[in-house]
Parts: sequence; structure tokens; C-alpha cells
Amino acid sequence: MSGIRRLKYKKVINLGETVKVKTLAEHDMETGVRRDKITGLIYPRLILQNVTAKYNGKIVFEANWFSGISANPYLAFFIKPSSSGLIEIKWRDDYAKLTYKRGYLKVLNEDGKEVFPIEVDL
Repeated sequence: MSGIRRLKYKKVINLGETVKVKTLAEHDMETGVRRDKITGLIYPRLILQNVTAKYNGKIVFEANWFSGISANPYLAFFIKPSSSGLIEIKWRDDYAKLTYKRGYLKVLNEDGKEVFPIEVDL
């Protein structure tokens, strides 16, 4: 069962600032060892196995989770971007089902102008 995915961070920062990226994934995280009291059947395992965070297409954080992770897992990590860009978090469960959450982070230079990842001289 997958539910809501949340991504929270400061949307506009100054160049050189560190950003705390916080995520929350609503998920039951079934361990595969619980038994139904009436039927005796074991509930099949269903956990979020892997979380990957990318910034402008490059992996900035990755974690492999196991059955000891709680339901609705919260995750926080820090990045120090040098340009504006896309933050993308990807969760993968036991059955290779993927869910995503994306957001844009705006980085400003000392003049208050946005720093883009690609500079073009015309």
C-alpha cells in the first residue's frame, strides 16, 4: 500500500547555503512476519526498499531500507547546491513499484539573481 509522499525544503536560498530536505512516505511497511489471527495466514512482506534523491539528475543521497524501518518513514538529509534545480525523490518497494515527489529549488547569487545550472554566452 502506498500513500501520500511529502517533500519539504526551503524553496529559495542564497548561494553557499545548506538546505535541509525532509521527506515523508505514508506506507504500512508490512514486515512479512505478522500472522492473521483468524486465518493463520502470514501477511506478505511489503516495504519501501530503496530511497534515492537526485538534484539536477545527479544522485545526492541514497538509502536501502530493511524490515526494521517503521511505518510512514521520515527521512531528512542536507545538500549544498551551487545552482538552481530540480529535487527528485524516488521510493521503490518490494515489488519494484516506484513513486516520486519533485520540487524546484531556486538559488540566488549575491546580486539576487537566479543561478542557473547551464550558462550560455551568446
